[in-house]
Amino acid sequence: MNIFKASRFLAAVAIVATFWACDQKDDASPDQNEVVGKWKLEDVSGGFVGSGYDADWNYLELKADLTYRRLQNDTLRYQGTYAIQKKDGKTFIDFKSSPALSNSPFEDQEKEAVFEKDQLTLSDPCCDLFQYEFSKAKN
Repeated sequence: MNIFKASRFLAAVAIVATFWACDQKDDASPDQNEVVGKWKLEDVSGGFVGSGYDADWNYLELKADLTYRRLQNDTLRYQGTYAIQKKDGKTFIDFKSSPALSNSPFEDQEKEAVFEKDQLTLSDPCCDLFQYEFSKAKN
């Protein structure tokens, strides 16, 4: 009978530990408060050739109202909405451009987002595999 009680106790501990571990915040997964602001595009890499592409914008501005703007210095190039989603322990940001069509692959698919201090990396999870590296802009 003691073995049965010990087994039940260990199973209960394992279940509680699993739920507790799933509830812990991953520092590399940004939430909306961390990504809101103006981000300077430092590099675009990836694609079929691996060298990225020459972006016609150099700032990404994420606003608290879930809208974004891509700017060339202070000139608006593109805008739209975004949503932050958690999937399989990773954070993704899905960008939807406004009706004006963008000629860049930025909005083609959701981006996996990794946030570390004042650095933000957005990566395509498939296909062209572009990776966008940002630093927090000084306002």
